[in-house]
Amino acid sequence: MVKVPEDLLDNAEDYFKITLNKKSDLILIINGFNLHDGLLGFEDFCFTGKYLFGLFRVLNDSSNIPEVKNVDPIKKDITDSVEKITTQLKNMSYDLDEAQKKRIEKEYLELSQNSLKNLLALFEDLNDIKKYLNFFKRNNPN
Repeated sequence: MVKVPEDLLDNAEDYFKITLNKKSDLILIINGFNLHDGLLGFEDFCFTGKYLFGLFRVLNDSSNIPEVKNVDPIKKDITDSVEKITTQLKNMSYDLDEAQKKRIEKEYLELSQNSLKNLLALFEDLNDIKKYLNFFKRNNPN
């Protein structure tokens, strides 16, 4: 199993000249993926987060996009993808210690306004990380 590189988050921040919203939680999440699914699982997690980030953006701007006549399919995609990413978070957290597991549950898995806000910030970060991973793959084909 290939592990997520330790410097991935720092490299993504440097590349985009940004500060990730949820960096400390992302470190915890990466550690969980390194124990559970490795880089491939984390890449899939990032893809789902990037996809959700785009869906929420389209939903928010749907009134200004003439091609969007019905937002119901977008809402269904959001529901399905949020279910997928929360399942990924739960599965990844199985191998974490109890305190770390509780943190993930409290910050992202509770049905609360605060956890939704945290998820949205996480999706924004995952959008940037996935873009960085794509850039990295294109420029380092090995």
